[in-house]
Amino acid sequence: MEQAENNLQIEALRLNRYCYLNIEKIIQIFYYLQKYSKTNSKLEIIKLLFFADRINIREYYSLISLDTYVALAHGPVASIALNIINKTTEYLNNYEKNELKYLNNIKIINNSNRKINQVGTDLLSKNEMKSLDKSIELFSGKKLVDISHDYPEWKRFKLLFDKRYISSQPIHMEDFFKNPNIDDSPALKIYFNNVDPLYKDDNILKEAKQFYLESLGQYEV
Repeated sequence: MEQAENNLQIEALRLNRYCYLNIEKIIQIFYYLQKYSKTNSKLEIIKLLFFADRINIREYYSLISLDTYVALAHGPVASIALNIINKTTEYLNNYEKNELKYLNNIKIINNSNRKINQVGTDLLSKNEMKSLDKSIELFSGKKLVDISHDYPEWKRFKLLFDKRYISSQPIHMEDFFKNPNIDDSPALKIYFNNVDPLYKDDNILKEAKQFYLESLGQYEV
């Protein structure tokens, strides 16, 4: 039964390379971010991915990474992408383990830095590259942990992290469609002069959220 299910998933990915998270695409994202931000920092690459996903889901109604997000002490992270950049394979599913060859494109320089081999970008759409470009333009070189702590995806759990009641928590997808409270966003005040650079009108965000839910076959009640 498990093998049959795995075969069906592989066939679905063959027919539509954009439907599910796959390691090859994550590697392409990492290389793109590294190339154009000119960073080897693992933390910066992962944070730039978060901001690019936040941009893309609000603009184009899907995550570039197609990953599952969790809140950690250092902010929101795409969980499988984090495993991939660390070359940690124990949490990968059966299909993802069939793609382990792509991990050879990641060189671990040290605990903090990675070098991604040159790869193509055929799994990235033009809109996804626009979102990656915007993330790099806005956030590259800044204190990304502090900035990510200002956004609702992490802010929801701030008190629990401050009191050390939790070490991780699944992110609520609805928070991607919320704007931060600028009055309670010290890093945004410093780096963006009291403005959220990703701000969108609430009505636009409500519509974007609806499109996202419909793409999943879900509907807002």
